[in-house]
Amino acid sequence: MKERHAVVIGGGIAGLSAAYQLSKLAQAEGVSLRLTVVERERWWGGKIHTVRHNGFVVEGGPDAFVTVKPWALALCRELGLDHRLLPTNPKARRVFILWRNQLHLLPHGFLTFAPDLKGLLTTDLLSWQGKWRVAWGIVLPPRNWGDDVSIGKFLRYYVGVEMTERIIAPLIAGVYGGSIDQLSARMTLPTLWHLAHRYRNLAWASFLRQGVRKWLRLVDNTANQLAPATNSFFMTLQGGLGELVETLLSRLKGVSLLLGRSVTGISRIPTEQNNEHRFALALDDGEQLVADAVVIATPAWDAARLLQTLDPCLADELSSIPHNHAITVSFAFDRMKVKHPLNGSGFLVAPEDQKERLLLACTWTSSKFPPRAPSGKALLRAFVNHWVAISDSELATALLEELRSILGIEGEPDQVWVFRWQSSMPQYVVGHGKRVQRIRERLSRWEGLALAGNYLTGIGIPDCIRSGQEAAQKVWQSMRR
Repeated sequence: MKERHAVVIGGGIAGLSAAYQLSKLAQAEGVSLRLTVVERERWWGGKIHTVRHNGFVVEGGPDAFVTVKPWALALCRELGLDHRLLPTNPKARRVFILWRNQLHLLPHGFLTFAPDLKGLLTTDLLSWQGKWRVAWGIVLPPRNWGDDVSIGKFLRYYVGVEMTERIIAPLIAGVYGGSIDQLSARMTLPTLWHLAHRYRNLAWASFLRQGVRKWLRLVDNTANQLAPATNSFFMTLQGGLGELVETLLSRLKGVSLLLGRSVTGISRIPTEQNNEHRFALALDDGEQLVADAVVIATPAWDAARLLQTLDPCLADELSSIPHNHAITVSFAFDRMKVKHPLNGSGFLVAPEDQKERLLLACTWTSSKFPPRAPSGKALLRAFVNHWVAISDSELATALLEELRSILGIEGEPDQVWVFRWQSSMPQYVVGHGKRVQRIRERLSRWEGLALAGNYLTGIGIPDCIRSGQEAAQKVWQSMRR
C-alpha cells in the first residue's frame, strides 16, 4: 500500500485518541502513514486543562472520568498509567444538595437514580408527600412516550415533582449543564429509557434489579472482590487528567503536531482514479494540507463551519446542536479558614436555589482527591453554567461571597484560578437522537471523513475517547481500500 496521509482536526481528548489509534493501526499493519494533528488553541487536551502550582493540582475542565464506561480506564492501562490511577477518596463519597440555603445529604443510591428504601425514608430533601409519590410509582401503568420526551416530563411521571426537581434536576445540571425540561430523556438517560419500555415502570424495574443484585451477592461474592482502584465510580490521575494528554502526546512519535494553528476550510479534490478523492485543508497561514482521510474532532459548531462548503446539509445539522457555556473557579485556602468539615465530595444546587445565585455546584477537591492540595490546605472548585460578563476578579469575589455563608469561610483565598469555556456544553435536547441519525446518514456518504467529540452520544471523557477511536477505525478502513 502506498503512503497515506491523515489529518486530525482538534487536539482535545477525542482528537488525540483518534491520532493514537491511527498510529497503532498503521504500525500494526506495517503501513506508511503521515499523520498531522492541528489544534487552534495554545495547549493540547481541549477542555482537559490541568494546572500544577505550589503543590496544588487544579483542573480547569473535567476532574475525573466514570469507570462504568470502560474506554478511559482501558486507555490509561494501555498507556501504562495503572500506577497513577487515583480513585475518589472512600471517606468523601458523600454528595450534598443545597436546598433552601441548607446542605442536605444525598442518600446512597440517589446518585445513580436507584434510591434504597432506607435512604428514601430518611432523607429530609423530600416531604412525606414527596416520598409517598416516589413509592406510588411502583403501581403506575406503562406509558407510551413515543420517540422522545424531556427528562422533566419523563421523571415527574415516575417519581413525582419533588424527587425530580430537588434531587434529579441538580444531578443532571451538574453533568450536562442544562434544564431537565429541555434535555432528552432518551439520549441523556438511555438506561432508564430502556427500563421504562421494558418493564411496567421505573419503580418496578428498580425493585427487580435491586432484588437480583442482592440474590447474586448471596450466591457469588466475587462482585465484592474488586480491587479498590476499580471499585470507584470515578477515577482520575495523580497529577491530574493532564497526565493522560501528556502521555498520549509522548506516544505520537513521528506525528506532525501543529499547535496554535487552525483549519479555515475543507474541500474535495479529484485523484487520478475516477472513483477516489482526497481532501484539501486550508490553514490560517495560507498553507494547504492534502489528505486521504480527515477526522474532525472539534466542537459541533466548529465542525459545521469547516463543512459548510463541503456538505451544507451536514453543516446545518451540526450547527443546530445548542451549546451552553461553563465557568469553573477554583479557590485555595488555609484549611483553618474553612469551618465546614468538607466531609464529602461537594454539593449541587437545587434549581429553586439557583435563581438568586451564580453557583451551580461546588466540588471539595481536596476532600474528593486529597493529593490535589498540600497538607493543611483546602481546594474548592465552584461551577457556573452560564456566561457572566464581568471580570475574573469580580466573578471570583461574587462566588466567594456565596460560599462563605454555605461553608463558613473566613478571610481570603491564597489563590484563585478562573477558567471560561464558551459554547462548551452540547445540549442533548428533545429530538437529539433523530438529529444524530441524520448526521450519521449524511456522513456515511463520505469516504475518509469522520466526526469525533462530545456532541453526538456521550459528553464524558470515556465517550470522547470512544468516539475518537471509532472515527479512526472508520477512516482507516477507507484508506486501506
